Amino acid sequence: MMKILIVDDNNKNLYFLESLLKGSGYEVETAVNGQQALEKLNSTAFDLIISDILMPVMDGFELCRRVKTDEHLKDIPFVFYTATYTDKKDKELALSLGASKFIIKPQEPEVFLKIIADILKETEKGTLKPRQALLDDERKIFKLYNERLIKKLEKKMLDLEKEKKARQKIEKEAKLLAHAVKSISESICITDMQGKIIFVNESFLNTYGYSKDEVIGQPITLFYSGNNAKELFEEIFVQTKKGGWKGELFQKKKDGTEFPVLLSTSLIRNEKNKEFAMIFVSSDISELRELEEQFRQTQKMEAIGRLAGGIAHDFNNLLTVINGYSELMLMRLKKDDPIYQQLNQISLAGRRAESLTRQLLAFSRKQVLQPVVLDIKRIIEDMNKMLHRLISENIELHTILEPNLCHIKADPSQIEQVVLNLVINARDAMPMGGKITIEAKNIVFKQSFYWEDLEIRSGKYLMLSISDTGTGMDAETKKRIFEPFFTTKKEGKGTGLGLATVYGIVKQSGGFVNVYSEKGIGSTFKLYFPCVKEPAEPVKSKTVSSESLTGTETILVAEDEDNLRNLVCEILRSHGYNVLEAANGGSALLKCEKYKKPIHLILSDVVMPEMSGAELVERLLPIHPEMKVMYMSGYTDDAVIRHGILEEKVQFLQKPFSPNSLLEKVRSILDNKQ
Repeated sequence: MMKILIVDDNNKNLYFLESLLKGSGYEVETAVNGQQALEKLNSTAFDLIISDILMPVMDGFELCRRVKTDEHLKDIPFVFYTATYTDKKDKELALSLGASKFIIKPQEPEVFLKIIADILKETEKGTLKPRQALLDDERKIFKLYNERLIKKLEKKMLDLEKEKKARQKIEKEAKLLAHAVKSISESICITDMQGKIIFVNESFLNTYGYSKDEVIGQPITLFYSGNNAKELFEEIFVQTKKGGWKGELFQKKKDGTEFPVLLSTSLIRNEKNKEFAMIFVSSDISELRELEEQFRQTQKMEAIGRLAGGIAHDFNNLLTVINGYSELMLMRLKKDDPIYQQLNQISLAGRRAESLTRQLLAFSRKQVLQPVVLDIKRIIEDMNKMLHRLISENIELHTILEPNLCHIKADPSQIEQVVLNLVINARDAMPMGGKITIEAKNIVFKQSFYWEDLEIRSGKYLMLSISDTGTGMDAETKKRIFEPFFTTKKEGKGTGLGLATVYGIVKQSGGFVNVYSEKGIGSTFKLYFPCVKEPAEPVKSKTVSSESLTGTETILVAEDEDNLRNLVCEILRSHGYNVLEAANGGSALLKCEKYKKPIHLILSDVVMPEMSGAELVERLLPIHPEMKVMYMSGYTDDAVIRHGILEEKVQFLQKPFSPNSLLEKVRSILDNKQ
């Protein structure tokens, strides 16, 4: 069995080489420096020497020189295995001293073993004779040796300097890490492997409400909430010891408050890769959960709004036909006719249905508004008498209006509707009497923020609040108050559309609503509208034209709903107008191209198949430039806005409309009154 001497001052290197060589069938002895190696060489026969270079007491170069100048030892093959002497001159010196091989660390075990095996095999066969020292002049040897030693010392100094800088960097990073752990917003808690707390940061103490002395040494279960499943804590510990756990759960503060957190856990290992502690990093996600709930509520309201708007649009077409024909028939019948009363009930029901669809459109924010610059103070003062008549004698009504209220831009009739609905709701919430307060004042938001999906920009706003001292609402009721058809009133006492209408009108006017309510104390609705700098416009009262509603002009009616188109055409024809009718844009174009006389007015639906109303008008005006334009639609959705219908000065008739309102609008446009 071949015997090898390994010389290295690094215990890890010795252990590795010894294990590697013994595992390959060699007998191995070790030495930690050249002096110790010489002592072993003088007492024991070896077949190969493997030596590092840089060692205390006696380095590898000196060991090799002494071996190769000793008559008893010079024939032993000498191999250098080094990581510090790696340049070309180091190898030249080593070979000049008599080394057989110069191997640079690290080498793959298989490669290293093959080199050693080849050397021993060739030596045994006599094909590789051990190298002898090539340098006889000791002064030359020492000169070369000193040069290499100085180079290595210089390199060692540089390495030490780098190590010093690296250590300083590590210390700096450790200080930064300590500062980060102390100031980080997440709560950090470190426990031993049994779950006893050994460290917490400042955020943890601030979040959970404890002092440091109150938590160090306590079990982590101190903060567990009863809202979690019992199995969850066991699962957290099991998964943490396997590597880590992440999830959401409830935690408990010192005062007993329970709150949701996002918790992440992991193991801490020492330099020997043995786990000795667990780290728990938690974030309070209460605000996030509130935002998510608000977002879900917004999505819910948007979905209900789209449904309500779609229903209202379809109903408006139907109601225009029902109410229109009812009114035409009533005008043709005498009041003592037996059918008159029955038909009148149909008409009344139709008007009630029309009112409901208008409220649905208000909620879904798809109604046509006619905004003007308003003085809210004047509107409240004008409504004062009417509001007093609405409430009972055991209810007090107070108004608190700031002297210099800013102006807002909104539809005056819609704002009146909002105030009316809220006052009626407040009245109904106080069956035993109480107090209603209407307050208006200017406020300033210094920063922009989001309310539902609407960005509320910073700036000046008018706040209109209506408060009552009534029954109030619980949290679950408050979540649903703006949903259409949701009501807490007794059957027959309310449609559930009042607050839905308020919600839609305020939001479509660019504002937002905040509700404050406590069961048994009362409710406050705060409406916020952006202020404008323009002066307020006088609110014009609606007057019915006294002029004749008949005419002889030619009107083109473009409407894809057959029943509605037939009704409109019949109303216009019965009042003397010459009517051209078309079920779509293509049909309208053909009729206009063939019709050589003037067309005084086009009355077109906004959204039709194949071609929209705006596209139709754009193509017709070059053919009939004298033609005036009026649009009609069941509601104003995004498509209508994209088609440019809602620009200022564009004439628009919202469905459902009565025969009289249609005739008034047509006559006003033809007479250039609008």
